[in-house]
Amino acid sequence: MASSSLSSSSSLFRRLAVLQLAVAATLILTLGGAQAQLQYDYYNETCPGVEDLVREALLAKFADDMTLPASLLRLHFHDCFAAGCDATIMLKSHNGTAQRDADPNATVRGYEAIEDVKAKVEESCPLTVSCADIMAMAARDAVNFTRGPAYQVETGRRDGNVSRKEDAERSLPPADGNVTVLTGYFAAQNLSMKDMTVLSAAHTIGVAHCSSFSNRLYNYTGAGDQDPALDPEYAKNLTAVCTPEHMASVQTLDQVSPTTFDTGYFQSVYNHRALLASDAALLEDSFTAPYVTLMATNASYAPAFFQDFSVSMLKMGRIAVRTGTDGEIRATCAIYVD
Repeated sequence: MASSSLSSSSSLFRRLAVLQLAVAATLILTLGGAQAQLQYDYYNETCPGVEDLVREALLAKFADDMTLPASLLRLHFHDCFAAGCDATIMLKSHNGTAQRDADPNATVRGYEAIEDVKAKVEESCPLTVSCADIMAMAARDAVNFTRGPAYQVETGRRDGNVSRKEDAERSLPPADGNVTVLTGYFAAQNLSMKDMTVLSAAHTIGVAHCSSFSNRLYNYTGAGDQDPALDPEYAKNLTAVCTPEHMASVQTLDQVSPTTFDTGYFQSVYNHRALLASDAALLEDSFTAPYVTLMATNASYAPAFFQDFSVSMLKMGRIAVRTGTDGEIRATCAIYVD
């Protein structure tokens, strides 16, 4: 990378950092009392050791299923964006009207793992620890298990008891959105453009179904064409697996290190090997591309990415939380609400 380009990227990187600090300050002022009631080590007196209990229970599950960490990270994201981090994605509906019944949640998984962990926590501390907090801990442990940062989680959330399909359909960002579209979805949650860029890198682990990106292979503009932004060799490999008859197949989101939480995601995006259009779009925007480029081409910035991700996850974990007397602590996370 040319030194002038690196200097420009570094300058924009600093601008991103300043923007995040400004938005964080605004967030502290606007979220008010609910955010203030979240705190570190919230359960020290009422359920001491609960974070270790959750972690140990999950480690056993991760050892049996290497795809679970990505699933739990996604589950937390989809819960927070739909109606706040209140575990309402866990709720069920006999009539198919709950968040988990929405199309964007059709391939979400990990519900059973959260329920199993909740059962273990209930044995030690009945009706004390919320499902929402367990989900936040699980997302953190999923990131750390795959060699990502071991950030600290704020706790004190309570669970919601209303789950609406339309909340997920309205609030979850689309897999084919451009930066303008994505920024709008994140801004609605008081998250900045930098948060959007950083949290998109959760795709450094996990997979996507072929149906999520097939239009890039077969009908990009509606004329039966292919997305020219795709690396030709990569596109050829994808079409060999994601044939029109096999849209249920899956592909790894990060082509460099799909099971390790690192900057491989940014390398995939930088090399035009991003699977989803929403990921590829980060390289096309003048504000997000420098961050992608910096992380993809300079390994020394990996610790900065880990720090950025930790900060953005902390902010995401505060979205519309229920605390104090708002909400409930239930014994089972996945109950029917109709």
